[in-house]
Amino acid sequence: MLRLIYTSVQVPGFDRLGFEQLCEQASRNNRTLGVEGLLLCNGVEFMQCLEGPKEAVASIYKKIVKDSRHSDIRLLVSEVSNAAMFEKWSMVGLGTKPQSVLSGESIAYTLLDHRLYRPWKSLGLGAADLIYEYAKVKAELEKAGEMGLLSKVFDVY
Repeated sequence: MLRLIYTSVQVPGFDRLGFEQLCEQASRNNRTLGVEGLLLCNGVEFMQCLEGPKEAVASIYKKIVKDSRHSDIRLLVSEVSNAAMFEKWSMVGLGTKPQSVLSGESIAYTLLDHRLYRPWKSLGLGAADLIYEYAKVKAELEKAGEMGLLSKVFDVY
């Protein structure tokens, strides 16, 4: 299985409705190809992890690079793996909520940190660590039967 992680910058005017539609379309397309993953959105940038058969992931990534909804695409990770981090997630989108909304949510500080609100481009390869950490969070929440907690911290699409 091939895993790719990249960041990119949203085009001006790309909104939450556009993000929701993007996630729905990607989920449908990925399901047919056996590709899974996560798409993070902080209102300015995207960070995505794609996992699946090498040919399918490579084909999707070629389309992503040409997509006009973002620019400044930076491939952070390209690796072969035997285990999917986002199994059963054909494409789940997580949009960060404003920090002011999260201030009252104690769970927010166990799941999030300041890196979600810093420019991912500035984090360089360290941005990929967010994906690996959210894979661990996903696994722990699934084990505990508490996947609904994600919606306290993110807008889930």
